[in-house]
Amino acid sequence: MRHYAACMLLLLPLLATAQQDDYYRKQPKPGKQAVRPVYTIVLRDGTELRGEVLRQDSVEAVIRTRNLGEVRLRADQIIRIEQQDLQGEPGGTYANLFPQTMRLAPTAFQAEQGRVYFRSHLLYVSQFDYGITDNWSVGTSFFTVVPTSLFSLNTKVSFPVSNRVRLGVQAQYVGVRFDRNVEGITYLQGIVTTGDRQNNTTLGLGWGVSNGSLSRNVIGTFGLVRKVSSKLSFITENFVLFGGSGSRTVDFAGLLSGGVRFDRRRHAFDVAAYLPVVIGNRWRGPVTLVPFGSYHLRIGK
Repeated sequence: MRHYAACMLLLLPLLATAQQDDYYRKQPKPGKQAVRPVYTIVLRDGTELRGEVLRQDSVEAVIRTRNLGEVRLRADQIIRIEQQDLQGEPGGTYANLFPQTMRLAPTAFQAEQGRVYFRSHLLYVSQFDYGITDNWSVGTSFFTVVPTSLFSLNTKVSFPVSNRVRLGVQAQYVGVRFDRNVEGITYLQGIVTTGDRQNNTTLGLGWGVSNGSLSRNVIGTFGLVRKVSSKLSFITENFVLFGGSGSRTVDFAGLLSGGVRFDRRRHAFDVAAYLPVVIGNRWRGPVTLVPFGSYHLRIGK
């Protein structure tokens, strides 16, 4: 026993040295990516944290940072989480950076405060949005070729009523130029969005306003956004027209759609198809799928 103890005392320094060598061999060499993915977490007060995401759900996220250790954050504190590195996979995982809109229809989420967002629909329509606060944004859209022939101005106000529900109202003025005259209509829409910025459901009801009175026609909106992979979001937005002007030629009119958004670090591409649905006693027309494409860009860092 005495000789065994003496041998162990002699081997301890060698074992410690071997453990240290093994530890340093496992550490990433200078200039190489870390083994674990690293995320940048942006909070509503402007704080940016960098570290590993240990757990994330609809209630909270647990982050491990180098300086602060483990940090628990409520879901409503977080604006976005962006992955910076991913072992063995170039490009990493990208969030949907444009949750304030599905494709054409808005959600109750807002453009990030102080940021400008650009969208182009089939190159013909250009749109800009700007987040004034967390609860208020403004925007404009126009016909790209001749902006004065078709344009719109809009503003949206929304606020959270819980961690998973937001309510909003959007007002939009649309102007169309005929020769030298401009005719316009104002459109009001109430919005309810449930879920988070990556996976959500939106319901909306909209009315046209003319001469200070609401139109009898109501446009209903239903849409889903689902993050289906690290770089892809599925989006469907659907419209239905309620009411009418007294004509019985059309009993029902709607617009169905489905498509995907290719998420990238600061921009995204949408590819989709729309299906107009019209039902009426005197209506006769073919069923036609309408292809759609759009480009999204977040301007600035």
